[in-house]
Amino acid sequence: MQNYPELRVRAKEEFRLLGGHLWAFSNELLEIPKDLPAGSVVKLVREKDGSPIALAFFNPRSLIAARILTHDCREEIDEAFFERRLRQAAARRELLLHRRNAVRLVHGESDFLPGLIIDQFADIISYQTLSAGFELRREMLVGLVRKIWQPRSIIEKNSSHLRTLEGLPIVEQVVLGTETVTEIHDAAGTRFSVDVLAGQKTGFFLDQMENRSRLRDFIPPGAKALDLFSNEGGFALNAARASASHVLAVDASESALARLNTNAELNAVGDKISTLATDCFQFVRECRDKYDVIVVDPPALAKSRKDTAAARKGYVTLNTQAMKMLQPGGILMTASCSHHIAREDFFEIIRESGRRAKRAITVLEERAAGVDHPVLAAMPETSYLKCFILGVE
Repeated sequence: MQNYPELRVRAKEEFRLLGGHLWAFSNELLEIPKDLPAGSVVKLVREKDGSPIALAFFNPRSLIAARILTHDCREEIDEAFFERRLRQAAARRELLLHRRNAVRLVHGESDFLPGLIIDQFADIISYQTLSAGFELRREMLVGLVRKIWQPRSIIEKNSSHLRTLEGLPIVEQVVLGTETVTEIHDAAGTRFSVDVLAGQKTGFFLDQMENRSRLRDFIPPGAKALDLFSNEGGFALNAARASASHVLAVDASESALARLNTNAELNAVGDKISTLATDCFQFVRECRDKYDVIVVDPPALAKSRKDTAAARKGYVTLNTQAMKMLQPGGILMTASCSHHIAREDFFEIIRESGRRAKRAITVLEERAAGVDHPVLAAMPETSYLKCFILGVE
């Protein structure tokens, strides 16, 4: 068995780690050795008696100094270890792939692969590494992805701002194959042409896939719908394919709306959808039209904790104005993907928005990210997407 360098965890700081949390912060370690390269595997031990806690990736340059891989310190952290973890993650998605051909295959810490995201888009796979440990093992990772899933193309989508916190560069490139465009579908049969290399995040927002399909059940026959921050039209397309007579999709990105129009034609609903390229905040302040259904799904308004106050004001503005624009008995689906806005905070934002709009609000359903985005119970950080379907009187 390999002997990994030992790092002592300060007394009383180990209980959170022993309880299943996978991050040890730099101030929780007795020392941060500068001679250990970023991405090295270390053994975390208790300060009091040196007893083992876990094996982890180490990064001396990051606030998250250690990312736990396993609490079984007898394991070898080798290629076979990562292949087992990847296959376990794949097995958890097997049933989901019978309903749709685009899923998150690996969701970082929730799949016990800290700092690794892998998404499947039909025959193309993209990956994102957010830890120095996986960055160091990039060639091994690509080889395992190729071995396990045999994709037509593999695309590296390392554009997240979180990489800068790990001291890692921003990189987007094709690492296997040549194709970057493919067609995916959700469980409701809505089709999307996706350019994985050019798309946002890992190529397409998969966390709302099930919520987009669920929206169809709340579209009254002949409804007039509004999709704010529509991006490539996941909600708009499902509304149009359901019972909506017309959907207005609003987004600041003309290129995203161009892809939406392509997808509208792909789904034979081009006559039901119109697009408007403008700032959504400006739109909701100026719009005087009324709608039966509105979707508010902005990008993360709080990138860090210091942004939460401004983000809260932004969410209140969007939701208040959306509620004012709804017909009595209308439906509002509203979401926040800001990790720093907790579920309780977002619910209070909804209540405040209802008071400001002078509308009675009923929670019809509360949702989160799809089942391919699991939440590790010991890590609240792995739960980020809040989504409410509201009745507005």
